[in-house]
Amino acid sequence: MKKLLLFACCASVLICAGCGAENDVQEIAVPIYEAKQVSYKTAKAEIKEISERYTKEGKYGYPYTEKVKFNASGQIDQVYVESEMAIQEGDLLCTLFSDDLDLRIEEKEVYLEQAKKTLNTLTTEGGDPNEIEQAKVDLEIQQLEYDHLLSEKDKYNVYAPCSGYFQLSRQFGMGLTRYSWVNSGTVLGTAQDNTEQFLICEIFDKPLNNVNFGTRVELKQGKTVAGGMVADILNNENGDYSTYTYVIRPDDDNGLFDFGAVQVSFNVYSRQDVVVVPTKAIKKIGDRQFVNLLIDGVKVEQDIETGIVDGDSTEVTGGLVGGEELILN
Repeated sequence: MKKLLLFACCASVLICAGCGAENDVQEIAVPIYEAKQVSYKTAKAEIKEISERYTKEGKYGYPYTEKVKFNASGQIDQVYVESEMAIQEGDLLCTLFSDDLDLRIEEKEVYLEQAKKTLNTLTTEGGDPNEIEQAKVDLEIQQLEYDHLLSEKDKYNVYAPCSGYFQLSRQFGMGLTRYSWVNSGTVLGTAQDNTEQFLICEIFDKPLNNVNFGTRVELKQGKTVAGGMVADILNNENGDYSTYTYVIRPDDDNGLFDFGAVQVSFNVYSRQDVVVVPTKAIKKIGDRQFVNLLIDGVKVEQDIETGIVDGDSTEVTGGLVGGEELILN
């Protein structure tokens, strides 16, 4: 009996100890960590003036080129040009065989000389007026036909269209071979006109927005500042990319040197009292444009419409009224 009482007491103690442990676990406090407040870099949407302006590097060069083509089909006879060589306007670059045409010209020369002799004989010997008039008409016809054949003959010759520099077509990169056949319209090469230098700016892929003939430009070369205008815009499609060459005509007495780089600022136009935001604040997803606004500590997306872009600043034409706080980061 004493042993049973002792066992019961021990069991009671263990049970009480277990209950106490369970109560201790439930009373453990879990610490709560508060998130740090997000820090945003912001800027204001301002009401001010903005100008559409592009600043590019220009240089003096020769922008005008012309493709030199064969005006007739036939076999190459003589070649007088090589790739990368200086040319003068009117230089004979290449000729084609024209044997059949040469024979027709020789025959026509005979008829022409005969018509001249006939008219001369009738005139000097006092021939019938009607016969003299008919001889004049015949001579005129023979002369016109002869001149036409000579103009056809000239199509078998290829001449330099300008003075400057000639680059042979890639098709003839290994040189031209006599007796090779070419078709009318085949490009022999490209002639660069070096008779006058121009200040030029080359832009790749896309033309400058709103820059047209007559657009005013500001020119800077070192400490020299001058004005000018866009005199021409040349587009060259080169397979994988496009090149737009803006030919600039500086104002008279500009003081610029025709060598070295020139900074060209295209002044398109300006607008006053418009909403302007930092360009880096504008986000794009597909065709959508928006900015992140900070309103009472909360980030809110706002769709916008844009206008003029001037480097670090962009005009907002819809979606903002000015004074909004923009999130930059």
